[in-house]
Amino acid sequence: MKRLVLVLMAMGLFGAMPVLAAEHEGMKMDTPDGARECALQAESIQQKIKRLNTEIAQGSKKHSAEELKILKNKLEEANQLLDQMNRQ
Repeated sequence: MKRLVLVLMAMGLFGAMPVLAAEHEGMKMDTPDGARECALQAESIQQKIKRLNTEIAQGSKKHSAEELKILKNKLEEANQLLDQMNRQ
């Protein structure tokens, strides 16, 4: 009985492997899909930078001095991340 259960469990795991692999197929950078995924992420970072610049440009009309400082820090972090991605 235990042997039958073990065999069934093993067969179930082997059957689930392709499903799990399909979920994570674009995660590696050595595939064209992985590069495309990275490019999409870079685009979203560029959009974030644009949005942060717009928010900072509104200045004290919309944000307090503390909020502006936080936005500038986020903008600096996004720019650093984009630079790191462009170097690789």
